[in-house]
Amino acid sequence: MTSDKQYIDQLMLEKLTGNISGEDDHALQELMAADPALMDMFTRMQHQLNDPAARQYLRQLDESQLWEERKHLFKKSNTGNMRVLYRVAAGLLLLLGSAACLYFFFPREAPQHPVAAVKQAASGNSIILQMANGQTVNLSDTTQSSLLNIGPAQMRVSPKSLQYEAANADAPTAMNLLQVPAGKDYKLTLPDSTEIWLNAMSEIRFPVSFNGRTREVFVNGEAYFSVHKDINHPFIVHTGQFSVNVLGTAFNINTYNSNNTRLSLSSGKVSLKSKTGNQSVQLSPGYEATYNSQQGNGFRVDEFNARNTLAWLEGKYYFRNTTLKEIAIVIKRLFDVTVQFNTPGAEGITVSGVLTKKDGLPEFMDNLSKTAEIKYQLTGSVLQIL
Repeated sequence: MTSDKQYIDQLMLEKLTGNISGEDDHALQELMAADPALMDMFTRMQHQLNDPAARQYLRQLDESQLWEERKHLFKKSNTGNMRVLYRVAAGLLLLLGSAACLYFFFPREAPQHPVAAVKQAASGNSIILQMANGQTVNLSDTTQSSLLNIGPAQMRVSPKSLQYEAANADAPTAMNLLQVPAGKDYKLTLPDSTEIWLNAMSEIRFPVSFNGRTREVFVNGEAYFSVHKDINHPFIVHTGQFSVNVLGTAFNINTYNSNNTRLSLSSGKVSLKSKTGNQSVQLSPGYEATYNSQQGNGFRVDEFNARNTLAWLEGKYYFRNTTLKEIAIVIKRLFDVTVQFNTPGAEGITVSGVLTKKDGLPEFMDNLSKTAEIKYQLTGSVLQIL
């Protein structure tokens, strides 16, 4: 029985899209039974695809248009069935943020050199870089070398930042995945010198090198971009709801609430286009565009308060008439703490103030308990509102 990775990728993709034969289905089941990691990867993919929002997204997806836009990223095939599978795969790539998902969609490249410094990614709240070739790097590991060579790329790493020093001009365009967990933030410098600051519970997919006509990345969560200007190679940021086309500019993207994805422009000019392709808007500095997928009314443009919107870069979060339920979401993201409400109605209490990460959660809760007249108990990673 073959264990070729591309063969397994194809079988999994066929099963996920309902195009697998009985014989191939049996072969896939045997492969997954022999390798728990494959079974785990497939199970997580199934779980994400069964989400109602995911199903709705795929039902509305224009696969033909998507294939024409992104077919240059996939291996060529002479079979019509494989073209359909890759079209669906492109849609799944835009939809899903899991590292496992990436294996299906891009050609793998064998590492050109041994990677002695790369260690198995640790579980928990480590910052993880998942390379397209399957290797993982625990960027939170302070014992590893600060300069890593992985395949065609050379990277300078630290617990707070990752910078690509160099990459071969003919480096593969397969996408890597950088994941930042709750309680952390991280800075990424791409090969073109574009700088990206990732907030907690965020991730970005990006190539080792930009070799095509465009520079494209995919982001989920919140990130601040300072894009290096290159008029011959537009920079494109993809989210689940829209894409952003820029040349050289600075802006903040927030996709934490998938129903209200927001881009706030600090400098330069950007154009946004919905995934459906029928709605677009251009922004000037000082304005932000919010896309509401549920209402279907396209982009709403407003002025924004830079101090409030960008305060997370300094570890600060400003609240104005904000409910404790909404603040609990920020607390989870910022401190990796689960909030439990034990008093009926406490979720709806509104407060105004500022949460500063460096001051810690206990100080914030002490001030909050005085302002909102609530009691709390913090035990390990659980915060109870009594």
